[in-house]
Amino acid sequence: MKDRWTVKPLIVLIACFMLCGGSLAQKSNCEETAAIGEMAKAVSPAALRALKQNAGNSYRARLIFAARMLEVDPNNKSAAADLLGLIPKDEFSPEQAVWLDLLQIDQDPNRCLPDPDLKPLGRLQYHLPRLLARAVLLIPDRMPEYVSYALISTCPDCDFAVQMRRVCMARHQQFVDAVNKLSPKERSWFVSKIFNPEGCRTIFFPEQ
Repeated sequence: MKDRWTVKPLIVLIACFMLCGGSLAQKSNCEETAAIGEMAKAVSPAALRALKQNAGNSYRARLIFAARMLEVDPNNKSAAADLLGLIPKDEFSPEQAVWLDLLQIDQDPNRCLPDPDLKPLGRLQYHLPRLLARAVLLIPDRMPEYVSYALISTCPDCDFAVQMRRVCMARHQQFVDAVNKLSPKERSWFVSKIFNPEGCRTIFFPEQ
């Protein structure tokens, strides 16, 4: 009988720790999600860096930080390098899913992200192709990665190929060299369906 009464408080204590731990984890996740939303509307590098401390180190947090930093500090080569380093390598990768949907509302069932933060995130999402073009103009040595990404970045709402025009015109020879490094099959698809380096002509346009 004594053993039974000893075990019961222990079970209750364990259950309490599990519930409290889950509550703290949920609070932590909400804090990170809220900080991510705040980063999308930060107006200075200092504000961004302060928010990064609470945003965690998820791929989405790092992508939003790098993209927004490049918006508020257009000549920041470190942010440009970070953004280029986050380019997805695979069309079906989790990283590509994040590029196509920064909001990822379906992963926020607790509504940790306030509604006012949705619009800045959506705007940042729309600006990603332009920011990526800016990044590669700052670091042209990364041109092959930039050009290769065009093969998986064409979606109905993406203007990646449109933004490529200013890259092609500003760094034409490097752009052409990067296109020539594609495999014959990829190069054929690129110049016929996405973008023609001759004349820097966009072929793929987003749906209006």
